[in-house]
Amino acid sequence: MNINFKNRIYGRTKGRNCNRNKNNELISKIEQYKITALNKSDKNILDIGSGYGETSLFLSKTYPNSKIIACDKYIDGHLNLIKKFNNKINNIFIHNGNVYDILDNLKKGKYFDSIWIMFPDPWPKNKHKKRRLINDNFFSIISDFIKDNGNIFIASDLLNYNAQIISSIYKNRHLFTWENQFKIYYNYKDYLIPETKYFKKAVKSGRNPFFITLKKI
Repeated sequence: MNINFKNRIYGRTKGRNCNRNKNNELISKIEQYKITALNKSDKNILDIGSGYGETSLFLSKTYPNSKIIACDKYIDGHLNLIKKFNNKINNIFIHNGNVYDILDNLKKGKYFDSIWIMFPDPWPKNKHKKRRLINDNFFSIISDFIKDNGNIFIASDLLNYNAQIISSIYKNRHLFTWENQFKIYYNYKDYLIPETKYFKKAVKSGRNPFFITLKKI
């Protein structure tokens, strides 16, 4: 199947001190855990921008009968996740790359029970905002792959990105129900979800992350 490169995710793929030989060695290690196939009949959970793996580990424990797909371009994050694997964790699979690589290679259908997007790259500069993952187009694309009554969970801490996300949700309200749409209900700290590295970074910087939940209509 062909990959559609019109949708692209920007950002670093590895640590700054990683040379080419070391990079190839690390990719080889990650390949042992890569996702090779998805079936509509399985319980699939997609963790987009899995970062250092805290959310994937949480999902693995919370949903032991589901297949967790940790999707990120950042190699160091995947390696951190792999270090936490043990004989009790066998339901996390890795995609080292762009989430659209997965979507563009799936046959048409509903695969995911839920999709988690925790602190996507904010790209705060005006000239870079077009690089953000979540926009009007994203919701229309991703909705085709979510099972009926499936969920999207999103966490973000940058005010103008939050506003963009909310605007995009409103424009796609025919696709999703916003389950916690009142402001008093989307404080990240009110939910029993992981305090990831990026959550802690946001709090340390004085930002109050929000968490929203959408349900596929």
